[in-house]
Amino acid sequence: MKDYVGDKINRLCEKHHMTQYELAKRAGMTQSSVSNLMSRGTVPTLGTLEKICKGFGITLAQFFTEEGEFPDLSEEQQEMLNAWETLSTKEKVTLMKILESIKELR
Repeated sequence: MKDYVGDKINRLCEKHHMTQYELAKRAGMTQSSVSNLMSRGTVPTLGTLEKICKGFGITLAQFFTEEGEFPDLSEEQQEMLNAWETLSTKEKVTLMKILESIKELR
């Protein structure tokens, strides 16, 4: 478990181009706590893992799901999320504005 968690946090930091310091700040944790998790020195509690997930902006289910897989989603929803992952921050903001305007039309 601890090897998986540390490796997964490392991979997510790389994917999000995030340093240990940035993750710690976003998760509301100390940098040393994040470092311990990433170096496989500790096994996190559920509360700690939830903080880590919050720092990445993901759910616990997403944390334990492999890259490109989305639990309990239809094929159409998975396709949308896969497309989302390829967008730049600016493109994501634009798309969210479009979706909000569509919701207002209902």
